[in-house]
Amino acid sequence: MLCLAARLTLAAVAAVSMLPASTAMAAPDPKPHLSQVLAEPPTTSYVELASHTPGILEGPFDAGTYASIGGIDMQSTINTLAKDGFISGFGRAWVQQSPSRVMVEIVVAFTGGDGAKQWLQQSQDADMTDPTFQHSITVDGIETYYGARMSDSSSYFADAFLFVKGNDGFLVSTISGFDDLGDSAAAQTRVQYRHAPAYTIPPSGWPGAKMAPLTIASAAAIAPRVTAWLVAGAALWWLALIGVRRHRRWRTARALQDSSGL
Repeated sequence: MLCLAARLTLAAVAAVSMLPASTAMAAPDPKPHLSQVLAEPPTTSYVELASHTPGILEGPFDAGTYASIGGIDMQSTINTLAKDGFISGFGRAWVQQSPSRVMVEIVVAFTGGDGAKQWLQQSQDADMTDPTFQHSITVDGIETYYGARMSDSSSYFADAFLFVKGNDGFLVSTISGFDDLGDSAAAQTRVQYRHAPAYTIPPSGWPGAKMAPLTIASAAAIAPRVTAWLVAGAALWWLALIGVRRHRRWRTARALQDSSGL
C-alpha cells in the first residue's frame, strides 16, 4: 500500500493534469457563430437566395457540401480540409435585379490560422490554373488575401477576393452577365474585412499554441479544486488504513480466542 505522502502526490498530479485536459479535448466551437460574421449587402435591392439553392453555398455547410461545389475530386478536397483543421462554413448569396448581379459571401472556420492560410493558398493555386482565370485584382487595407477576375469572356464576369483573418477564411465575389462590375467586389470585401471578428477560435486554442505558465494567480484559482482532490485522497487512505487496522485487530482477537479454547 502506498504511504500517505505518495497518495497525496498522486492526487495532486491527477487534479492538475485533468484540468487542462478537459479544455484541450473540447470540440472547437466558433464564436461568434459563423452566421453572424458575414456582412450585409451594400443596398436593400439585393434579395437573398433560398437555402439549399443548387450550386450555391447558402447557410451552414460541411466539408462534403463545400467539396461538391467544385465537382472535381471531392474526396481529395475533403481530406485536405480535414488535414487543415476545417471546422465548418457558412455562406450567403444575393441577387440584384438592376443592375443584374449576384453577390456571394463565404466564411470557413479552421482550428487555427495556419489552416486558414493553407486554404487561401490552395484556393489561389486552383484559381490561377483555371481556364477562366483572366488576371489578378487588388484591394487596399487587407494584408493576407488574393483577388482574381474570372470570366469566359462572353456569358459571365466575376470578381472575387479571398482573405484570412485569424483562423477564418473569407470569400467575397460579385458576378454579372456583363463587364460592368467596377469596384463592387473590392468595396464589399473591405466592408466584410472590417465586419469580421479578429478570430472565432482564440489563438490560445490553435494547434501548437503554447500552454500558459502556471503562475501564482492561476495556481490560486485552481487551489480549491486541488485541495478537494487532496482531501478526497487523504480520506480514502485513512478509510483504508482504518479498515486494515480493524482487520488486524479482529485477526489478533480471533487467534487469542482459538488459543484459549473459546
